[in-house]
Amino acid sequence: MELQPYLHTIARNFDATSVFVVFLVIIVLAHLVPYLSDPAGLRAYPGPTLAKLSRAWPAWIAYHDRISTSVHEAHEKYGTFVRISPVEVSIAHPEALQQIYGHNTGTTKSDMYDAFTQFGGIPSVFAARDRVEHARKRKIMSHSMSLKSVSEFEPIIHTYQRILIQKWDRICEAGAKGSGGVEGSCVWQAENGRAWFDCDLAFGSPFGMLVAARDSTQIATSQKAAMESYGVEDAKLEYVTISAVDAVNVASSIVVFLGVLPPWIRPIMARFFATKMRATGELASMVVTAVAKRLVSSVSRQDLLSKLLEGRDEQDTALSKNELSAESLTLLVAGSDTTANSTGAITYFLAQNPNIQAKLQEVLDQVLGPPGGDSENGDVASYNEIKNIEYLQDVINEGLRLHSTVGVGLPRVVPESGMTVLGKTFAPGTVVSCPLYTLHRLPSVWGNDAEVFNPERWSKGDRATMLKAFAPFSVGPR
Repeated sequence: MELQPYLHTIARNFDATSVFVVFLVIIVLAHLVPYLSDPAGLRAYPGPTLAKLSRAWPAWIAYHDRISTSVHEAHEKYGTFVRISPVEVSIAHPEALQQIYGHNTGTTKSDMYDAFTQFGGIPSVFAARDRVEHARKRKIMSHSMSLKSVSEFEPIIHTYQRILIQKWDRICEAGAKGSGGVEGSCVWQAENGRAWFDCDLAFGSPFGMLVAARDSTQIATSQKAAMESYGVEDAKLEYVTISAVDAVNVASSIVVFLGVLPPWIRPIMARFFATKMRATGELASMVVTAVAKRLVSSVSRQDLLSKLLEGRDEQDTALSKNELSAESLTLLVAGSDTTANSTGAITYFLAQNPNIQAKLQEVLDQVLGPPGGDSENGDVASYNEIKNIEYLQDVINEGLRLHSTVGVGLPRVVPESGMTVLGKTFAPGTVVSCPLYTLHRLPSVWGNDAEVFNPERWSKGDRATMLKAFAPFSVGPR
């Protein structure tokens, strides 16, 4: 008996509406059946209804750059445990930090991190999900992040701090005179200064945006050609000018959005958001262009790239071209974001609280002398001069608490053995996370003024308890 005639008959009777209805039913069942069968035992955990059924809720808040605040609002409504996707539970409690992210928990990174891979699918140390692979990459990179290495970069940082201060001084001088037409703003200058000195630290050469007061840089038109030119002198590359800050911001946003989606739909959504996805290519090209130029430059001083090139794993193997590019991208994006978020937030909070600013100025003057005095490094204080100033550290900690570099809960997959967090048992494959934005605002830890910028809390409160709940850069292997 031939089935083909019957199949043709069915196909003729199926119009577009019927196909759509069948497709819709399949989609509904695909989400409803797992929810009703509850294989991971998560039905008891409260949360937004849409979040329990699909990843549409986390995708929506990610697209609108509201992950931290929306998850925080959910915790305020539902409590310590909140189901934020069909497979993920967010846990807002200090004890959850080490239980989820500790070195011996057995948890692994979720599939969200796959969205951060480029360069032939080779993950950076940040995106590496396999623990063995992550350990190898971390070993190669660890020496470049030591205090000794970071201290060697201090003069470079001072150079760009001076440039940034000079730009701000000019804006303030013009404002004091009541004159208009000032090009740029403090916010714009801070964003560009944030890490275009990070580019100098990483690649031995700045993008030049801070000095030019212009958001533009040149990238190679062909990322492949730029990578093939690594170490090749007189390579013939063509360039195009792009907005660097836009590339960083748009690329970061779209990658996070794709990361919270199921892996199977990411390629489809990437096509749908092709314009925004172009920024990820531009960002990658920024990095490979900078690496290509650095590898043939005559700069002899140490920078992060030179230290990456020196790094070796236990088999004495260096990073491949793809790995070098991936780690360089992480250095640029993660390094710039940490610098921007931290310094920008602290500067903002001090400007909003002149009494705290005045006290900090007084404390600094007691150690360094008045501005323009005899600091060992001129107009920019050195790390050695300020590292033991407790009130300065309290101001920094308070800024990081309210505006952490990492505000979201980094997702971790429960191991095959399962795990228990705060007395709750989670099945293998379940995703758990600890939202740092919420953790840093728990009234039980920080008091009823948790939303207030108050450095005094660090000296007058229970510092040990606060430090257990304080993780502005997250904790554990990452």
